[in-house]
Amino acid sequence: MIKDKRIYVILAFFAILIITVVAIKYNNWALRKPENYKVKRPAPYTFPGEFEKQQAIWMQWPSEIYNTGNRPVYPVIINMVKALDPYIRVKLISQSEEEIEQIRAIFNKHGYLGTNVDYYIINHRSIWTRDVGPIFVKDRYSGMSVVNFNFNNYSRGGNHHYINVEGQVDKLTAQALKLPLINTNLISEGGAIESNGKGTLMITESVALTRNPKLSKKQIENEYKRVLGVKKIIWLKKGLAEDDQITNGHIDEIARFSSPNTILLAQVLPEDRYINSISQKSYLRLEDNYRILLNSTDQDGMKFRIVRIPMPTTLYGEADNQGKIPVRSYLNYVVTNGAILMQTYWIPGRSNKLKNLEKEVRTIFKKEFPGRTVIGINAENVNLWGGGMHCITQHMPAIK
Repeated sequence: MIKDKRIYVILAFFAILIITVVAIKYNNWALRKPENYKVKRPAPYTFPGEFEKQQAIWMQWPSEIYNTGNRPVYPVIINMVKALDPYIRVKLISQSEEEIEQIRAIFNKHGYLGTNVDYYIINHRSIWTRDVGPIFVKDRYSGMSVVNFNFNNYSRGGNHHYINVEGQVDKLTAQALKLPLINTNLISEGGAIESNGKGTLMITESVALTRNPKLSKKQIENEYKRVLGVKKIIWLKKGLAEDDQITNGHIDEIARFSSPNTILLAQVLPEDRYINSISQKSYLRLEDNYRILLNSTDQDGMKFRIVRIPMPTTLYGEADNQGKIPVRSYLNYVVTNGAILMQTYWIPGRSNKLKNLEKEVRTIFKKEFPGRTVIGINAENVNLWGGGMHCITQHMPAIK
């Protein structure tokens, strides 16, 4: 009988011990769990501003369709590569070894040895590297990844093979560089997003909502924050009216960060406002966006300094051969280490007013990008295809 009681006491002791241990572990877990949820960990990625140091600029060599007729693109690309040579390496995407030899021969013919150009064979169909090329982000360990946004040909539909090929350019580039991919179902292009490098992103409603009609603004914001590491998003309304049928209004034609707290914003000059319906719409849209930015703050709650950049004056009266107004903007510039490539529009026969305006824009760029040389390039042949110099480049941030 006594022996049985001892057994019961021993069993009770171990039962109490087990319950106590479990209770302590559960209690510790329960206490730790809410603490973990409350910890605000730093964003895993940083989307650098374009004005920051770069290691390379990517471009896509144009297929034959872009080099036919009276608006060939390759002369603009040659002038851009030559202008960039003293400042940055250019990584040129081509179709084959045979095409690379052809490109080298073209460079030589134009007096350029191409010593600062690297070649990559990646299947592509367009010249729009900004939109379909790799969008690089950095992690907190100074590593780099590529964000794999979806592509739907600017919500215009079209040839599925073309869309599939273009939609793979960023992924194939990441594979060539052995960089990890950050996958997302969000549809976006590089020309639709503008970063101040500190956590603020500018986009337009006309693009983001059109690309992703099944998502709310909050869902779009959350996904941009997840894949780019940004903390705040500024929603402008619409882009240029002349861009409606092309991209729905990319941000890089109208608003750019020249520093973390300075925004360059396009302006249709009052004297151009009533030239036609396109200039009237663009004028009103840009002033609407100006009011939004005046009331906006950055990721730290600080107001922005806003500098207005005139649109090329008088050119709203010049349509292309299809009666459309091409997208011409000084804000579709390319900025890199030591230089800024500025689109220029004055040619003999155009007004002195335009010539003087471009001198003013150059002066603004010199002030806003101190230490950088402003290099003017006539890129109208690219404009006639629906974009500009910024649209055919993609910057690759420096690691350190």
